[in-house]
Amino acid sequence: MRIRGVLFGILIGWWYVGPASAQSVESAAHQLTGTVVDAATRQPLPGTTVAVYKPMVGHDSLLTGSQTSEQGIFSIANLPAGRLIVRVTFIGYQSLSQSVQSSQARTELGTLMLQPDASTLKEVKVTGEKSEMSMTMEKRTFNVAKNLTTIGGTAENVLKNVPSITLDETGSPSLRNMPTTIYVNGKPTQLTLAQIPANQIESVEVISNPSARYDASTSGGIVNLVLKKNRQPGYNGLVNIGVGNNARFDGTLNLDWRRGKWNLTSFYSINATKNPLTGYVNRINRDTRGNPTSYFDQTTEISLNNRFQTGRIAADYALNKNNTLSLAGTVVGGAFNTVSDQPYVYRDNTGTVTSTGNRSTIPQNGFTNLNLEFDWKHQFARKGQELSLMTQYSRNHLSNAADWYTTALTASGNSEAGFPERDKITGRTIGDQQITQLDYVHPINDSTRLEMGLRSYTYVRDQQYLFNRLDGDGQTYQLLPAYSQNARIAETVNALYLLYTRQFRGGLNMQAGLRLEQSSLHGRSRFDGTTFGYNYPSASGQNLFQSFFPSLTFAKKLSETADINLSLSRKVGRPTFRHLFVGIQANDRQNITIGNPAVRPEFVNTAEVNYSKTAGGLTWLATGYYIYEDHTIKPFTTPSATDSLVLITTFVNVKADIRYGIDNTLRFNVGPNLSAVANLNVFDVILQSVDVSNRLLSYNAKLNLTYRFPANISAQLTGTNDGKAPTLQGYREAVRGLDFALRKGFWQNRASLTFAINDIFNSRRFITVYDQPGAYQVSMNRREVRFYKLSVQVPLGSDTGKRSQRKINRPDIDFSN
Repeated sequence: MRIRGVLFGILIGWWYVGPASAQSVESAAHQLTGTVVDAATRQPLPGTTVAVYKPMVGHDSLLTGSQTSEQGIFSIANLPAGRLIVRVTFIGYQSLSQSVQSSQARTELGTLMLQPDASTLKEVKVTGEKSEMSMTMEKRTFNVAKNLTTIGGTAENVLKNVPSITLDETGSPSLRNMPTTIYVNGKPTQLTLAQIPANQIESVEVISNPSARYDASTSGGIVNLVLKKNRQPGYNGLVNIGVGNNARFDGTLNLDWRRGKWNLTSFYSINATKNPLTGYVNRINRDTRGNPTSYFDQTTEISLNNRFQTGRIAADYALNKNNTLSLAGTVVGGAFNTVSDQPYVYRDNTGTVTSTGNRSTIPQNGFTNLNLEFDWKHQFARKGQELSLMTQYSRNHLSNAADWYTTALTASGNSEAGFPERDKITGRTIGDQQITQLDYVHPINDSTRLEMGLRSYTYVRDQQYLFNRLDGDGQTYQLLPAYSQNARIAETVNALYLLYTRQFRGGLNMQAGLRLEQSSLHGRSRFDGTTFGYNYPSASGQNLFQSFFPSLTFAKKLSETADINLSLSRKVGRPTFRHLFVGIQANDRQNITIGNPAVRPEFVNTAEVNYSKTAGGLTWLATGYYIYEDHTIKPFTTPSATDSLVLITTFVNVKADIRYGIDNTLRFNVGPNLSAVANLNVFDVILQSVDVSNRLLSYNAKLNLTYRFPANISAQLTGTNDGKAPTLQGYREAVRGLDFALRKGFWQNRASLTFAINDIFNSRRFITVYDQPGAYQVSMNRREVRFYKLSVQVPLGSDTGKRSQRKINRPDIDFSN
């Protein structure tokens, strides 16, 4: 209640000092706009620095600055009237300085052309170097190329190093310990993180409290993986090959081409490994007074056999200066098979062995994913006015195939009745996803903007998970419907949103949004015809309010180096595939996990206060947050009705998940060669159901150190520490790990040789404790083990500078658009 009061006080205070007429803002503030391009190729230069100075006697005083967008466009507001100096700089180009007389609300500088700097080019392609991290009030962006420990890995390795992000034993990401939504290039994906190669990720964008512009189902925030896109004129490419222990191999080939109105980006990637993992389960079964009645101990030996291949080609075509078309296709295929042996032993309350056995699992699963995208963007003559269309179609096919073989022996070594037991899993899952989104941005004036959009999302999932047991005759497999699923599940979300942004005097900005979503999920079992699902809003209109998702943000610029903002939003968390899937999801004899088709969506209210400060080489972002998750979806474990020694975990809606804390991210330089990015998130978690509750103060910490030696040699050390975290019926122990990488650059740092060690101390173990009156159980699982890897990266392509000069006099290339 105290935190709610503070947030409400800040909101009222800002609202009181903020109102000012748009007319007063326009009369006092001026704006400069323009576009920066390469003088030789006429291609836009994204990331160019544009600084505005006020002429002074003896020196010029810096007022403000900005960087150009992907299209090379910049817009700088809140400038005084009178004479100003505009300076444009970009690495590898000659700086440009221009005097401007600002006498109207908006001054258009037109196209500013930068000349390549011959003294720095020297027949070598020169590009600007991005920082490891950039932070704004809406999102934090992390440059993957700066992280040496992720080279040749997957998106899992990338997110493991991103501040505020944690990964569980299944590889699923969380933001501040809440399940987050993964986007690829701003769109939802059916791919898992392990199916996305790290070499193709340019940057990671973390949006902790999305506005009404984004899907309402992003209750745990958004992690957007931005894939690499060609920005260099002419032909260029990159080859990357990595080898390591545990049969680890990866290779990537990038081929890109840009000429005139066309821009092509393509890549092919292969990644394979046989990862040896271990695990265990140790349980004490107890009576009503807490005394041990029996013991169960099991060890697990796993070979995680992963192999996947990815191919992608994307094309952008500038139809004219106002319209751009984009088309992309991605194909992913491979196999993720977990071959395991699980020897186990039962003992009575005296510790005497009563039975032993083993379960072996041999899966034969493969998957394919096809993704097609088409986008259109139209920019109007009025600056900032834009209409864009985004479409996407994905089809995913996953086979469900495995053989289980289970033995059970008495204390004397004889087979128990009904054993050995043979089970066969068959079936497949097919998913079809379609997304269409239309967005429109309309600037009302220099201080006010209106955004609106429509979105349609459909996901049809056909699941067959068929559990078959060999009959006693040893000839026929019998289907067990209680352990199986054969159903079609269709999910639909239609949405519209409105977003109003206004700039007040004194550096105060407001953004208010409202999103309306009509959502439904319906499934039907082919076994008995039973149906399940939900509608929001329903025909009765009882949950109409649950379909509205507002957002409100106030941002205040305290100084040139400090900002603060407050954001409030309401979100929804819809059941995932694992929540609904009733087939067995774990094959431990004493621990079974199944889904629950009756699970309903959860609703989340989030409040955040962000403070950002820059001082020299130090950047600090502090976030105070409060999250109330109502009707939350949680795993819940109970003894089986037919065998109390077997624990069954399913998913249910419980009362609430409440968490609040302070998340700090710090980027700083220690001397000219050592840089660091540190993150510390301290939070309190309260989990509540009707009968059970749990509370724990926890933390997540990460530290990334990069040191640059002479001769293009750099080293990086990354440490993670995810503190003890509560579950509804127990807790997860802390998870710690340390990674190291050493890189040597060649050919003006365009080629490289990298040696990496993952998990130096082999310490990343996920230990979970289940502590209830009937049983106390400790289980351990692993996602990775320590490995060593050597990666080689070699660039392709001819000299960009010479090719650009030749293009100037080519009559067959039209640069007018």
